[in-house]
Amino acid sequence: MGSKRHRSKTSASSHNPSCSPMGLSLLILLPLSVAFNLDVENPAVYTGPSGSYFGYSVDFYMTDSSVSIIVGAPKANTSQPNIREGGSVFYCPWSLSQSQCSSIEFDIQGKSLLQGEFKSHQWFGATVRVHEDSVLACAPLYSWRTMEDKPHADTTGSCFLSVKNFTKFVEYAPCRTGGLADALKGQGYCQGGFSADFTREGKVVLGGPGSYFWQGLAFKIKNTSYYPGFFLTSVEGQIQTKQKKEITFDDTYMGYSVAVGEFSGDDDEGEWVPTMNLAMCSVFKFVVRITSRMTDLLVGAPMFMLRDSDGRLEELGRVYVYMQNGPLDLTPQLPHLTGTQTFGRFGSSITPLGDLNQDGYNDVAISCPFGGENKQGLVLIYNGHVGGLREKPSQVIAGQWASATPSALPASFGYALRGGKDLDNNGYPDLIVGAFGADTAVLYRSRPIVNTSATLTVYPTMINPEEKVCTISRGNETLQVSCVNLSFCLSANGKHLPNHLEFNVEIQLDRLKQPQKGAVRRALFLDTQLPALQRTLTVPNGARVCSDTKIFLRDEKDFRDKLSAIFVALNFSLNPQAAADRYGLWPILNYQTAELIEQKAQILLDCGEDNICVPDLKLSVHGDRKEVYMGDDNSLTLTFNAKNDGGGAYEAELYVVLPPEADYSGIARNNESLTQLTCSYETENQTRYLSCDLGNPMKSGTSLWAGLRFTVPRLKDTHRFLGFFKRTPYGTAMEKAQLKPQAASEA
Repeated sequence: MGSKRHRSKTSASSHNPSCSPMGLSLLILLPLSVAFNLDVENPAVYTGPSGSYFGYSVDFYMTDSSVSIIVGAPKANTSQPNIREGGSVFYCPWSLSQSQCSSIEFDIQGKSLLQGEFKSHQWFGATVRVHEDSVLACAPLYSWRTMEDKPHADTTGSCFLSVKNFTKFVEYAPCRTGGLADALKGQGYCQGGFSADFTREGKVVLGGPGSYFWQGLAFKIKNTSYYPGFFLTSVEGQIQTKQKKEITFDDTYMGYSVAVGEFSGDDDEGEWVPTMNLAMCSVFKFVVRITSRMTDLLVGAPMFMLRDSDGRLEELGRVYVYMQNGPLDLTPQLPHLTGTQTFGRFGSSITPLGDLNQDGYNDVAISCPFGGENKQGLVLIYNGHVGGLREKPSQVIAGQWASATPSALPASFGYALRGGKDLDNNGYPDLIVGAFGADTAVLYRSRPIVNTSATLTVYPTMINPEEKVCTISRGNETLQVSCVNLSFCLSANGKHLPNHLEFNVEIQLDRLKQPQKGAVRRALFLDTQLPALQRTLTVPNGARVCSDTKIFLRDEKDFRDKLSAIFVALNFSLNPQAAADRYGLWPILNYQTAELIEQKAQILLDCGEDNICVPDLKLSVHGDRKEVYMGDDNSLTLTFNAKNDGGGAYEAELYVVLPPEADYSGIARNNESLTQLTCSYETENQTRYLSCDLGNPMKSGTSLWAGLRFTVPRLKDTHRFLGFFKRTPYGTAMEKAQLKPQAASEA
């Protein structure tokens, strides 16, 4: 292996004419729920050769000279001679324009017959990790023949490390340290590189869960640019775990996954944490990640089961969060995060995102790769807070690649996750999602967040209909109207935002009155005489902008409701027509922003200083005859007196329910002392009634006398009494007039 190998200049698809071309394309991935600031509308989608499992592992690769992502494809074919599906790792540059991926030539040699190694189906690229300009790629199923005269080969695993921006490569296989002796100990099934990570200082940590009869082990070695360009089985200063003598440690799979963090509190180089399936009642696949330098711990159990309401076990998956309170003091956060998709494998992959929403707490992405409709896969974003992680995700991203049939390979969207790096340098971390079943990796960039604060003020809040100090023009006529002031302010700030932000602002007056239901908006804007205001407001980043206007009260003849509050609603949003920023992204409002603000105004009533009306209505009624006759039309006049001995009674009405035998004839007009009321005659559910206006308001001290005329043509001898029920909407009075039927011959 030479020391000057770099990336091949041709696309990996050129090695196999049947493979689809690899490259970057822009697709629309719709979110399953309301999205927050990971941009799901314009992701960068990278595709690999068909069937290569491109996207099985992913990572960022960011140096002074390049910005890209690294994608593993453990079943890809390469130019290596006599190797079938040996696997590959791809380098995918990122830019706002489209770009091609290319294969990184870690290993250009075929299988060595002399050493008896087997690289076909070795899954090279199943594990990929990056630290600065170093890239580690592993083949956990790499096999070699422990005993030269036997056809048996052991899956020891092997890794390649690239340093100095792909200018030097070295193979590192720590499980290939011996021959028959190590094989008999079970070291031959090590699967070194099944998991891997880097410390902050760049040291390599490898997991080998198959060692020592699947007790597993882990290695830590120094990463240096002075590696010679050849094969290594050990490095000076290498550290590894030891085999346990107790048989109870067998089948615990230490090294299934590894993570690096600070647990001792000494602020020296981070400790490494290999996972084990020790003393578990069920087989859990562990995934461990560190969320920050405070080194809290997340453990995924994607096959965790709960019993449903019928007592049946459901595989939902769970993520355990352990908060570090002090050195080696980890306390579980309760409640645990539990999946909701049966067989979705929630917790299969976890990645720290950094401070995605810029609130001072680190956030986390958790995958559910077989969840969602048709197993398209889900990635859930959980925001951090002072106590750990919030119970509900702030964003759920759904994959686009659903399974064509129940038996088809799922896309496994989210099987690989990597976050915490700001690829486009806009001040917000980004996320890579692998979907190896669709041979795809997707880059989601974070949109800058706009924090806003809005105020809405109506003053004075009491509208006096008697004080008409404003004027409006209606045709050739100028009218005096009652008006009040309305003011609203909007402030905006955030990191890496444009200098000026455009907002769409809408204000609705008397919002609860819906015109389509026949209601009348009681307040209008003075300058437009409309109940709504819409405008675009430009707010400098970090500034506050205010606007003042006036609203007025309609003429009292135009509406009846003077009691209920006039609700004024302010709604605002970012202008979707505004240009994207220089990174090709549109800002987004913080999802915790209250985008709807309400205030209310009241109409001043004739009810005293507290504007609370307590009317005292009394009703009396009498008829002009005491008897009616069967077979006659029986004209009848009911005279009533309604008076108010309390505060003003608004929307006061008299309701008269007619018996089936009677018909309404009209208002009594033969007496000048009687008030001429306005009444409506209506039927509802076979009940006939009169509704008569008593005043709005019916002022304190008012006493009304009025007469209503009826006929009673359908009198039956089965009814001995005839009743008219009268009431007011305040329920303070109800009277019944009773009439005695009598045959005409008896008169």
